[in-house]
Amino acid sequence: MSISLAESDPEIMALCREEKERQKLGLELIASENFTSKAVLQALSSSFHNKYSEGQVGARYYGGTEIVDKMEALCKKRALALFGLDETEWGVNVQPYSGSPANFAIYTGLVGLHGRIMGLDLPDGGHLTHGYQAASGRKVGVFRCL
Repeated sequence: MSISLAESDPEIMALCREEKERQKLGLELIASENFTSKAVLQALSSSFHNKYSEGQVGARYYGGTEIVDKMEALCKKRALALFGLDETEWGVNVQPYSGSPANFAIYTGLVGLHGRIMGLDLPDGGHLTHGYQAASGRKVGVFRCL
């Protein structure tokens, strides 16, 4: 686990360096492809990258998310402060997109008009994007092609 990429796979490392050089020499006009600061790259390659944290602060689907909860709460607080918003009156979602949009794209490509897709229940290997029934009995996120 302590071997660097340059040591474990010099070919991939060379490609990473080549891409970095390409980016330095070009002008990217796509906002999502702009340069990322060293601080952001460090955060993105931190141990948080190893942790899955589906759900909300204090109500996660998986265990071991106490520190992730602290991080997300701090991000929410900072996002609201950035816009001068009171956290007792406002909320913000700082969670990134995941595979959910990919699932949705597949569903819309495969399901015909008014079609339905059956998904597994969460404890049986399903995913929230497949739809689930909340403890209240309310169906949540069930996909239906209109």
